[in-house]
Amino acid sequence: MRQIVAVVLGVALALVALGGAMLVGGAIGFALGAAGSLRAGLPAPGGERHISGTGPEKVAVVRIVGPIAREDAAGLFGAAASSRHIVALLDRAEHDEAVRAVILEMDTPGGSVVASDEIHQKIQAVRRRNKVVVALMTETAASGGYYIAAATNHIVADPTTVTGSIGVIVALPNIQELSRKIGVRTIVFKSGAYKDLGNPNRPITAEEAAIFQGLVDEAYQRFVHVVARGRRMDPARVRRLADGRIYTGQQAMRLGLVDTLGHFPDALEVVRQRTGLRDPAVVEYGGEGLLRSLLGSSSRQLRVWLSAPASLYPDVRAPFSLQYLMAP
Repeated sequence: MRQIVAVVLGVALALVALGGAMLVGGAIGFALGAAGSLRAGLPAPGGERHISGTGPEKVAVVRIVGPIAREDAAGLFGAAASSRHIVALLDRAEHDEAVRAVILEMDTPGGSVVASDEIHQKIQAVRRRNKVVVALMTETAASGGYYIAAATNHIVADPTTVTGSIGVIVALPNIQELSRKIGVRTIVFKSGAYKDLGNPNRPITAEEAAIFQGLVDEAYQRFVHVVARGRRMDPARVRRLADGRIYTGQQAMRLGLVDTLGHFPDALEVVRQRTGLRDPAVVEYGGEGLLRSLLGSSSRQLRVWLSAPASLYPDVRAPFSLQYLMAP
């Protein structure tokens, strides 16, 4: 009994020590980071980094990098672009009277249907304040990324950008054969015929497949409507383009999905032409702050470690979701 108590106390003390080390490390990192940011011109927590221009009116740069999700969840293969965080930055631009335009710099394969729509709607709110929003597609701006870009005034893309992938996907894992081989059985008690919809331990029925396809079709129709409205295109033409295929930026421009080929200076020139500003101050808003970022990143990574090996197979442990995502 004494040995068990000693082990429990040892584990508790180790966890306390780990937490203390994280706090001390975070505080030291915050202090060093704050000092470094002053020297390097990096954004202070909650502040903004000046990029160029001397005018009193501003152009805010907001970046969307990585798969789009509602939360800034981190996994073994990188962090997601949080719609909550992006919407907060857009809200700041919307209510900053000095901001006349937003450049939305994008490098994303898309992601959550809900998260993509949240950002899309916020862009529309910014535009209703008579502020110009320009999408700048860099490496990738596909599926949910294009859904977001369709809400902007103007789309600028690198000629080699990967875009398009207009469509919806639901990926359902099936581990029935694996479970059989390792001798694992799942016993389900349910209140209705479809309560275990998508159960990975049994084949999907024709009725269940029809339910999933209905969800996909509804989200797809919304996507087609968003593109048709945003690009002023006939819905029938959008459907011909929206079979899930990807396009380069140059191909997308020929098809009417992109307005201009170029890079950041070209996006800024579009802003100048649409706003009449000669030399606006181009700024990038600061993020959550270094201390919160460090501690948040550490805690998220700790959750990943504790949940391994399940974290290697997120689709197995997570419920299904509708995705505007460029996926194999």
